[in-house]
Amino acid sequence: MKTILIVEPLVAELESQMNFCRRRSDNLTVVPARDLDKSRMLLRERQIDLILCSTSFPDEERCQTLEALAREFPYIPLLGISEAPDQDSENAQSAGACGCFEKPLKNDLHLEKIYDLAEASNAGTIQGIPLHSLLQMHENDGQTCTLHIFSAAGDGYIYVEDGSVINAEVDELSGEEAFYRLISWDEVIIDIKYYNRTRSPEISTPLITMIMEGFRRKDERLELDPQAISLARPKQKLQQASMAGMRLALNIGQVLNVEFEAIDSTLESILVGMITDHLLIITTPSHFIVTETEIRPGQVIVVKFTHMEKLFLFRARVSRVLNTPRNLLFLGYPSVIHFHDIRKTERAAAAFPCSLKTKDGKEFNGIFKDISSSGALLKLTLKDNDSLPEIDIAQWVSLSCSLPEIDEQLELVGLVKNFKKDERGIQLGLEFSTSYPELEQSINRYLKTVKRG
Repeated sequence: MKTILIVEPLVAELESQMNFCRRRSDNLTVVPARDLDKSRMLLRERQIDLILCSTSFPDEERCQTLEALAREFPYIPLLGISEAPDQDSENAQSAGACGCFEKPLKNDLHLEKIYDLAEASNAGTIQGIPLHSLLQMHENDGQTCTLHIFSAAGDGYIYVEDGSVINAEVDELSGEEAFYRLISWDEVIIDIKYYNRTRSPEISTPLITMIMEGFRRKDERLELDPQAISLARPKQKLQQASMAGMRLALNIGQVLNVEFEAIDSTLESILVGMITDHLLIITTPSHFIVTETEIRPGQVIVVKFTHMEKLFLFRARVSRVLNTPRNLLFLGYPSVIHFHDIRKTERAAAAFPCSLKTKDGKEFNGIFKDISSSGALLKLTLKDNDSLPEIDIAQWVSLSCSLPEIDEQLELVGLVKNFKKDERGIQLGLEFSTSYPELEQSINRYLKTVKRG
């Protein structure tokens, strides 16, 4: 099943084009939009295989919306739809369109062309072949395409024109620096897509030279940051708790790591709904959407997440798979959850006062619930304050306290890593700034004193 986005400002014309394309309803799904903003939203939310775009919009130059879409989504084929194709065809094709049809659409040959372009938008998905090998194959064959690359590190694009890598994009990077990051990723899934030749060439270095440089940089990073340290760290024994009648410590919108038995890598999903003791609703990982791999009800998956510096995991059975209007998975609610502490430093329970000052100068009284040389758990209540501060994740706060066992005053700066708020107060998870060299020694002296006691 292929999906077509039709972008047309006139309602009557939009309905006409939709009805025309639905003559192949057994193979095509049609999605409408009347402006650029709605089109962008749909293109980011859904898998679109072809764009049909009007060349004329109110208060715009001809082909302006068409050009914006072609440049922003160069991996999706686009056809211009015009009441005057002889006038617009050249401009549309120079902007990135692969053709321009005349309104109203009624020619069966046009319908065949639309279907063929939708089919050609994705030439397939590759897994198990190294990215550098695939690039060399495309170079030998003189291919033109977009490679959409997925890994546990994220996703990015490499643009290949007549066999040559001419640009790459990942996060904020483009050009060679983006290429070097992408070529270093392991266990990638590669989606081979259409390319409309709208990207400016930023790469001219020969492919084999870039591949060798990418490998050199990867080896250099591994030497500077070996993983042996983390692998040598002793694993903690998992604790477990019954979830009968209990709500999971999850918030809507929280990112989850999910593991499927048939897939080696960990995938990402987002929690979108929960009914305690009944079910969880999460987004389908993009891997299954891109590869069009089926998830069957009854599969058991492992779900992992972190909360308040603990790693939690549980097994859940897929009870239902939803593919429209959104790709969602319904999971059975876990009866048991496993967890362990992932704090890097030793912590001790505490119960001594602390003063917190926000960036606007307001002071609030609180109590440390536990503390380590790298962070602490702080509680602020309405019982001790007239009001509570407005707190955000990644906000810096100033702290002042005395360590009672060693009679030592500390002035600290903490970064809010997480918080939990209710009608009685706020509980803050803080990470201390490392700009105070005496901090670690002072707190470690306190921990030793508490331990001896």
